[in-house]
Amino acid sequence: MNVKKILPFLFLALMVTFVSCKKGPDKMIVKTWKVTNVVSKGTYNDSTFQALKSDLMKVEMTFKDNKYTMSSGGNVIESGTYALENGKLVVKTENGMNMDALVTKEGLTLDTPDFMTTLIPK
Repeated sequence: MNVKKILPFLFLALMVTFVSCKKGPDKMIVKTWKVTNVVSKGTYNDSTFQALKSDLMKVEMTFKDNKYTMSSGGNVIESGTYALENGKLVVKTENGMNMDALVTKEGLTLDTPDFMTTLIPK
């Protein structure tokens, strides 16, 4: 068999494999994450923020099937949805508050009006 005839098929197979293996933000987020840091944006006074931060540091978030749950001590605190919109991962709470999210293999950062929260895979 001539190599020149096989080469286009090998190239096509390689491209299909590469595209199907690519993990975008929507694929990388499907797991359980634990909070590692919370930074205030100055909307709360320091004592209130420290109390909120103490509670938030115990939180885990699980993302699956375009839904998320936020839990602490085995109790669900909040739930909502997530989706890839215009190339950005957007997390929406039950009450409709959007959070922009930056997700990498190493971490997840949620940006809300009050906090910047960093999470890592559990």
